[in-house]
Amino acid sequence: MLPAMSESERSTESPKEAAPAAAETPEQAIDREVREKLTALDAEVDAGRVTMLTYNERRKALVTDARERKAKLQAAAPPPPGPDEPKADAKLDGSADAKRPEDKPSVPGWAQPKAMKHWSAGGRGDDPTVRKVHAPLGNGIGDGKAFFFLFGLRTASDNDQRFLAAEMEHIGDDIEVLRKNGYTVVVDPQGTREDFLGAVSGQGEGAAGLTPAGIYWSAHGAPDGSVLTCDGGELAPRDLDPNRVSKDLRLVIFGSCYVGSRVRTWRQALGGHPLVVGWGRPVTIDRVVQFLDPDPECTTGLGDLIARYIVGDAPIPGETPERYSPLADAALQGRVGNLADRVRAVAEKLDARWREQPKWLDIEVPLEDDRTRVCEVFIVDSAEPFSEGEPLLAVEADVGEWSGVVEPQLLFGAQSAPGYARVALVKGETDVPRIVTQGFLPLARVRDQDLAALVHQVAASADDLARRIFG
Repeated sequence: MLPAMSESERSTESPKEAAPAAAETPEQAIDREVREKLTALDAEVDAGRVTMLTYNERRKALVTDARERKAKLQAAAPPPPGPDEPKADAKLDGSADAKRPEDKPSVPGWAQPKAMKHWSAGGRGDDPTVRKVHAPLGNGIGDGKAFFFLFGLRTASDNDQRFLAAEMEHIGDDIEVLRKNGYTVVVDPQGTREDFLGAVSGQGEGAAGLTPAGIYWSAHGAPDGSVLTCDGGELAPRDLDPNRVSKDLRLVIFGSCYVGSRVRTWRQALGGHPLVVGWGRPVTIDRVVQFLDPDPECTTGLGDLIARYIVGDAPIPGETPERYSPLADAALQGRVGNLADRVRAVAEKLDARWREQPKWLDIEVPLEDDRTRVCEVFIVDSAEPFSEGEPLLAVEADVGEWSGVVEPQLLFGAQSAPGYARVALVKGETDVPRIVTQGFLPLARVRDQDLAALVHQVAASADDLARRIFG
């Protein structure tokens, strides 16, 4: 949309012929191009032609390219006028145009993001009337405090709005529990960057002056840990000033793919004190609903976290561990050797499928309830006393990323029965270690029966542990 004309521009306009429209600036042309491409990309993901992983990668590339092009334009621009020179935007009468809304932070004290502004910047990307503030129903630990349910799912996406409707149906019980314990509960189905910044700093609309105890933010996430907002914008750890985050904030839950693998970065951006929880990998809406619904066999659902850290007063867990198994990333250091010949017979015993990778073999092991778990099988050399250099047959299965909600007794419990499998933490490619199950046997002395037992125990242990930890 073109900007409205000022009164001085109207007064010089010919009554017979309107003045020509202002030419599009290079920056505006870049914004328009990005807007058009993002709209086309939204249509592709809504039609199911691309996955959210592809969507996030392509969107990130568009934003990065636009940011770099704008930076080049700014670097090539002439230097600002000196103190005695008139500003370029000054009018002949000495007055200057008012600052645009985007020149001023929407939340006092917060710096604007370094990333390229979304094309809708300068106006609200949400409908403020949809925000609902639920008053407390009783007194308790939540007196003078607020909990926020903010949804950054895109308003322009039909799929996202279906996700939103599904989630909204499953938070009513949590809202009631919070209100009965004295909390003011804010629910906003159109969450923006400014909504999140306001909430964490105690300036959230509808709850200003109340202590922010916790936030549930639901939106699409990207591998770098950033999340989308309802207007298609972006929220990233770099947007936060840790000094402005309320020191009483206890819990921040991201119902977003990938963010769980960046919880250390988010926790530091939030001042280092709140527990940050999220999924380390892509999840389906069914998994989200499982997280929102009570499950007696899982202790890390939304209701469990609220009961423990918001309605209850359990100590907030510390940072994720920085020491890992000395066999971290063992599969990357392993080799295949002649395992293919051994695995054929074992796969037949297990009724499993397998395929060869450069440094290991993947075996997809069938388990109970029509579930499967993939194990990596490889050869690694022992470094232990009395067996130095002896080739070991190794099996490893992934459980998931470590987070502060993983209780140690869950890990110890997985090792309580005698067997070949053990639990270990290995260094991943992100902020947090990965939980895996592993097992090792001497290659020269292992029978096919032993290998089949090892593979099955590692797979079953990983699947059981993942179910108990993550649902």
